[in-house]
Amino acid sequence: MRQAARPGWEDWMVASLMGLLLPLAPFVASLIARDWRYAAAYPRTVLRAAGHLRGQVRSEAVSRYLTHGGASRPPTERIVGACTHCGRCCLDRRCIFLDWSDAGESRCRIYGTAFWKRLACGSYPENALDIALYDCPSFRAESAGSGNTKPIVKVHRAVTIGRLHPGPTSRRATSGWL
Repeated sequence: MRQAARPGWEDWMVASLMGLLLPLAPFVASLIARDWRYAAAYPRTVLRAAGHLRGQVRSEAVSRYLTHGGASRPPTERIVGACTHCGRCCLDRRCIFLDWSDAGESRCRIYGTAFWKRLACGSYPENALDIALYDCPSFRAESAGSGNTKPIVKVHRAVTIGRLHPGPTSRRATSGWL
């Protein structure tokens, strides 16, 4: 079971500043994703942006980056596994760019873009701490010197989180956008 994160002041400061700009979020998201539907669904996008900020604070995205300088893997650790598209690493399914396929798999609406590559998303998971933070069922840390694996988290079923991110079982989740 995950321990509750204790966000640093940096996370709260950035979220507060971004919160002031929340009314602009649908337009910014439309520009980043190159998809006008974020702006067209203005009220829903503002709510999703607020959820995104809560996820950002909870995951300590800013303070972890500042503390670890973009975190790097210890030389004795390597990450093995493949993504199962559970969406947990997407700010615990709160990312504004997270969408769901008809098959119930998460997908990123900005995957592979230059913006995506600059985010922590582009290098997830950096280390065992990343895996533990999101309780990731897809990856595990392995000792680089041996073939023995060290499981980081138990694998268990994904749970749908909140109204803003209905997950794969909702009608809206299969609509293909927002």
